[in-house]
Amino acid sequence: MRSDSLIEKCCLIANPAAGNPTQYLVEQALDRNSIDWRFMTFEVEPDHLGDAMRGIRALGFRGVKIGEPFQTVVAEHVDESTESAQKSGSINCINSVGEKLVGDNTVVTAFAKLIRQQFDPVAKAATIIGSGRMAQSIAMALAAVGSTPITIASRNATIGPQLVEAIQQQSSATASYVPLGTESKIVTSETAVLVNATSLGSTKPEAKLPIDVNSLGPKLVVAEVAYNVGRTWLTAQAAQKGCRIIDGLSLYVEQTALALQAWTGVMPDTVAMREAAEEFLGI
Repeated sequence: MRSDSLIEKCCLIANPAAGNPTQYLVEQALDRNSIDWRFMTFEVEPDHLGDAMRGIRALGFRGVKIGEPFQTVVAEHVDESTESAQKSGSINCINSVGEKLVGDNTVVTAFAKLIRQQFDPVAKAATIIGSGRMAQSIAMALAAVGSTPITIASRNATIGPQLVEAIQQQSSATASYVPLGTESKIVTSETAVLVNATSLGSTKPEAKLPIDVNSLGPKLVVAEVAYNVGRTWLTAQAAQKGCRIIDGLSLYVEQTALALQAWTGVMPDTVAMREAAEEFLGI
């Protein structure tokens, strides 16, 4: 039984954890909403994830934000997973519901919300660059809002087709795979959404993607998942071509806000959270 006199706790588990802005954003949001909770950050060695999760249970944490490299392996330490977590194959948020730990993927819900704010995606074609964990989350978000067909452009000729199969098995969207090469023709006149879901935007934001920039235009929504930089090569090119842009920081703030809402029941001000993120990251 939980004592009403105790201060509620939530946390981030990641490795590495240094430089992660989650704690700063959440603390700012809690203070702004006069919620007297505590947020902590724990850097956990991969071999000790099970111990950490047992500690989460024993200490009564209300919620956990899951960072790299635990988002796919933490599933074995929760009692249930939401549909978003199951379809995406990864968990970035854990909610304490009664005696159960429930894994969720708020990236799916966040991207679906952001894309709907741009236009009606039903029956509109989308292309995702990448085939990893983030690409699968984005693909499931696009399928959930009715986007179809979905093209996976990836250098990985094994994982790319596997993601295509997963999309078609778990949604009504049609999907296809194209190899990503020099100046790949992955954006056509029918493409409404282009998403870079690779890690390149975070590690080498200035690196050019193998796409024809002349295929970008005002009717296209361009999204980037990298949140730690002000602008990547892709978003810079998209801005010059007049595209509508969803940057990685917007996605990061939205999915963190949804996690906080699940824990506290209060949806924080995402504008204020973005300002806090920009301050923390220096962008």
